[in-house]
Amino acid sequence: MKKLEVAVLVISFAVASSICFAWECGKAPPAKDPQRIKAGEAFPPLPLPATPLRRSERKNPPAPPVLVGKVICGSDESWTRAENDIENLLRLATQRIGVSYQAIKINLKGFSFDPDEIPILYITSVEPFIPDEETIEKIKEYLEKGGFLWVNASSGSPEFLKAMVGWIDKLYPDRNMYIAYGNHPIITCLEDITNVKVLRENNPSTESPNLRILNLGCRAAIILSPYDLGCGWALHTHPWGVRYQPEDAIKIGMNMLTYCLGWIEFGKIYGMTPLYVEKTKKKEGKLYIGQIVHSGDWDPHPSAVGKLLKKVSEQTGAPVFLDRIAVDLKKDSLKDTPILYITGHFNPNLSEIEIKKLREFLLNGGALFADSCCGSQEFTDSFRNLMKKTIPEAKITKWDFNHRIYKVPFKIERFQNLSENDPPLEIYMLKSLPVVIFSPYGVGSGWEGIPRPYTKEIYTEHAQQIGVNIITYLMTN
Repeated sequence: MKKLEVAVLVISFAVASSICFAWECGKAPPAKDPQRIKAGEAFPPLPLPATPLRRSERKNPPAPPVLVGKVICGSDESWTRAENDIENLLRLATQRIGVSYQAIKINLKGFSFDPDEIPILYITSVEPFIPDEETIEKIKEYLEKGGFLWVNASSGSPEFLKAMVGWIDKLYPDRNMYIAYGNHPIITCLEDITNVKVLRENNPSTESPNLRILNLGCRAAIILSPYDLGCGWALHTHPWGVRYQPEDAIKIGMNMLTYCLGWIEFGKIYGMTPLYVEKTKKKEGKLYIGQIVHSGDWDPHPSAVGKLLKKVSEQTGAPVFLDRIAVDLKKDSLKDTPILYITGHFNPNLSEIEIKKLREFLLNGGALFADSCCGSQEFTDSFRNLMKKTIPEAKITKWDFNHRIYKVPFKIERFQNLSENDPPLEIYMLKSLPVVIFSPYGVGSGWEGIPRPYTKEIYTEHAQQIGVNIITYLMTN
């Protein structure tokens, strides 16, 4: 039997057991503490009056490392409606994905806020929970050092959800929370949770998961569920509130664990990659790129453009201006900007004014390069729709590997993680000239040189090569 089938069988049996024995809310089926027994200890004792010469005691194994800290959200245990939720999820994870970790309850007042000590903080309750200002600032530092925050609205509590969203907005007033798009790693990294069962007052419906994420770089540092996951993890359910069916709650939890384990190292690197800063701010006579600011997570890899331009200079000898130039289409002049770059994970939602400004830029000889960060399907779909509004008369084509864009200065015959006959660039042509070059695969992350786990991206070496080729092509056309 396959591992997945075994895991499903284990989960199904556990759910059935919880129903048969009517476990109360907050009580997962008990599990005996693991014990290590030497092989000889499995035999029955010798017949009396003989006694063994030596008999070793049963020993508990060393405690597994702590992965999750469940935040105490009240003065007593009433705040946690599913007492053993995260503990049970980790037990199931040991069976499903072969990792062994433990969870502990923590009081934020005594916590070090060191993600090396506890990588994930888990906050769940029905009642509103609002940390004080000092604690909020420490949570922010924890997240930026690589920690993760899981937020679960127990029973789908709107009061808890409203309070959490309120102080998360204070935490990052310049960032948005988004619903995880269809091919986000959280949706696809282990189980396919594109469609799940949601129970509203015990009435089931099939829909996409409603996980909300807040990104730091490309990492979902905050993962928020407005529907209850905890009771599903604890293997029970109730005929009230909004919650995921237990089997799907567990799948979602497995994906959250897999995602966070894969991204822990990336989280530590975030913010440590320096930006290039020019000593003199004169751009005249130098090649530079303007990066479009938008509401769809516009800046997932801040050092990427500078690193690309440095490589362009090394390969072509062209003088470059390495400072990142953020361009606000609502107010900034594009008169002297030769190339614009746009990327992100979510819909840019450009206004009519911005679309008009971008169209004028393209019609007047400017060029736009775009890529879908992490291969986000949401950005890909929304960018294509944006181009239909901006330059509806453009003809879209794909150049094969015989085109010069794949030959100068780097010769690229294939991309390691793509089909041999699948060039990654879409070209928008106006009057026989390329005005927009778009990659539905993540390229900018490769310029930065930091891999993103479970994402749809071009690997670093080829991403840097195709980036240099694109800029070189646009410079000479």
